[in-house]
Amino acid sequence: MHWVGPLVVSVTLWAEAWADDKASLPKDDETLITQHFFKSHCVKCHGARNAKGGVRLDQLDQRVSLGFDFETWTSVHEQIRTGEMPPEDEAQPGNQARVEVLALISGGLEKAKESDRVRYLSAQFAFGNQVSHEKLFEGVAGEKSFSPPRLWRMNPNIYDRTKHRILTHHWEPIGRVRQPFGMDARPGFNDYAVNLHADSATLETLLRNARTIVDHQLSRDVPEAFRMVLEADSPNRDQVDAAVRHQFESLVYRQPEQDELERYREYMLRSIKEAGDTREGMAVCLKAITLMPEAVYRMELGLGDKDEHGRHRLSATELAFAISFALTDDPPSAEIWSASREGRLQSREGIQSELKRILEDGAIAKPKILRFFREFFGYHRAPDIFKDAKRFHNYDWGKVPYQLVHEADLLVLHIVSRDRDVLHELLTTRKFFVGHLGSEAKPEELEERLAALRLLHDYWRDKPWKELEYELAPEVRADMEGLHPYFRTQPAKHRMSGGLIKDYMEYLPLCYRSGIRPMLAQFTLMEGERERNLTSAHDQRFFLGAYNLKIDQFDCPTEQPFEVNARERAGLLTHPAWLIAHSKNTETNPITRGKWIRERLLAGHVPDVPITVNAVVPEDPHKTLRERFEATRQAECWRCHKKMNPLGMTFESYDDFGRFRTTDEASGKRIDASGRLDSSGDAQLDGEVRNAIDLVERLGKSRRVRQSFVRHAFRYWMGRNETLTDAPTLRAADKSYVESGGSFNALLISLLSSDSFVFRKEVEK
Repeated sequence: MHWVGPLVVSVTLWAEAWADDKASLPKDDETLITQHFFKSHCVKCHGARNAKGGVRLDQLDQRVSLGFDFETWTSVHEQIRTGEMPPEDEAQPGNQARVEVLALISGGLEKAKESDRVRYLSAQFAFGNQVSHEKLFEGVAGEKSFSPPRLWRMNPNIYDRTKHRILTHHWEPIGRVRQPFGMDARPGFNDYAVNLHADSATLETLLRNARTIVDHQLSRDVPEAFRMVLEADSPNRDQVDAAVRHQFESLVYRQPEQDELERYREYMLRSIKEAGDTREGMAVCLKAITLMPEAVYRMELGLGDKDEHGRHRLSATELAFAISFALTDDPPSAEIWSASREGRLQSREGIQSELKRILEDGAIAKPKILRFFREFFGYHRAPDIFKDAKRFHNYDWGKVPYQLVHEADLLVLHIVSRDRDVLHELLTTRKFFVGHLGSEAKPEELEERLAALRLLHDYWRDKPWKELEYELAPEVRADMEGLHPYFRTQPAKHRMSGGLIKDYMEYLPLCYRSGIRPMLAQFTLMEGERERNLTSAHDQRFFLGAYNLKIDQFDCPTEQPFEVNARERAGLLTHPAWLIAHSKNTETNPITRGKWIRERLLAGHVPDVPITVNAVVPEDPHKTLRERFEATRQAECWRCHKKMNPLGMTFESYDDFGRFRTTDEASGKRIDASGRLDSSGDAQLDGEVRNAIDLVERLGKSRRVRQSFVRHAFRYWMGRNETLTDAPTLRAADKSYVESGGSFNALLISLLSSDSFVFRKEVEK
């Protein structure tokens, strides 16, 4: 029997280790029933004689309820339940036998969830869709929602913000303060509380950083509170208290409690006395504050009142931090602390009011929102996919994916700012940003830029611009800055240089001869406060090809987003950044694209490729990729591939650079971009699909897709996978989103004021 594909196996590693022990176990009725079922229907192909794919089901550890072979037993249950095991060409078990075995395995898997190993496994993002979608959004909601008490390690972005806030623009110490809080770069959400710990390497880095930070504080940007202590012959109590409070505010993000203040005051005074030097003694205490647990972990233990359901509410301080870090990389603002002190965070309405204030305040940076969409769609990974520049018209590929990611960011931010039918718009919009500054750019400012570029062209048209050195002569720079205020107001690092003028002068004459407007974006701001130069000419002409646009024909609209080509592009899944991120180095990747849709939008699950399977599609330059993928229709492959291939193949109208195409470049054959939605969990979705546009339009209207999106938003902001007890939270968030007309803000407010966000309770074992 060819039952290999679905098993995610390190298979038999534990089974072999426990083989001797199992031999002595008593044979209870349940064990005998499952062994009989396997012997009758499974071990013919997965036994000692014929272990297809290296999988031996006769060696499965029968103690599934203790967590042994949990991944394999989960796959076994799924295949029996869906009727994919045994295969159609093998003898089938009776309905009674199938139901009986499913019940036994299901019971064992439920008990296994109480084991430490399975608890950890189930908490991983890859296991996020294991909880029944129907049970979460339909039927009777049972227990009140809550989250377990936890220490959530500090997000790297929060640490970076703190570093820059303390060290300001002193680049030398900024460079020496290393990032201690690395995260995995796996697809999906990696900022899960259960995964992140401070190991010895983290603590060593934090210690080195503490030395650098405190040395800087005491020698360069010395705060007034520290200066008073340093300059005092004998620091008094008030001076030391002020220094302790300042360090708490800077690195622990709050005022010290009275007992903390007293403890650190005595520690600083004692350290100064023992060192015989005010600066050295003070440094010892300041470093200790820098290394407090709260500077490493977000404390979400539930220190507030206990309710009638045995749940502890987050304290006012815990809530202040939770709300602030949910949306920003900064500690609680004065407004949040005020709401905390006044007790306004002790009611759902008070929390919602504070969230609404933050979301509606355009002056407050909320980077967590854009990061969610980046990590959900995964388009930000496009620069990680190596591409051969020669295949992209010999253009320099280096900066192209960064610009494409930036333009995908602009589209996300534009749709989120409008806050209507957000998911539907993200999946189906016909409008994109290309070579633009974003929807926040004022039309009059764009017109001024166009005027400035025309003056630049006219000034250099009859001059020897090809001979310019990179550094412009002072008199030439003065002439340039006198042409237009635009050239005077640019930051120093982006002002006119000889190289930039050469790029412009290769591009601008082409625009004016053709009667088209030049592109206006000059550089891209990257995450982490890094800037990546991107000129309006030399580099930008490279990425236009990803949209099937030509440099000498693209009349850049000043009002964007704009409709690129409604028959070719619809939503982020047809954006070049997403298509590149979900491709291979030299060709498209229908498996990755189909898997993404199955798991992110349909709340489904596709197991990883078993380590025993050589998952290589045969090369053949005379065949299209669809034709080469016929090899995956073998029985042992198709059980998984049927969940991915028919979805991913709809994107074959786009090559691995995101360019629309109708013909396969290698074989010369016409592209077939048809596909099929099957077993989606939404009967209205299932059926034949003409192409990617047809697919995304259908997905954009689906209730299941919307609810899957809600589940992922839950995971990102809660830092964990959902459980059945979170059903009320998920349903309320979905309802808020629908009733608000697809407002993402409404969805967020519902999630961040929910019981799952506010209450903590130990999970019963």
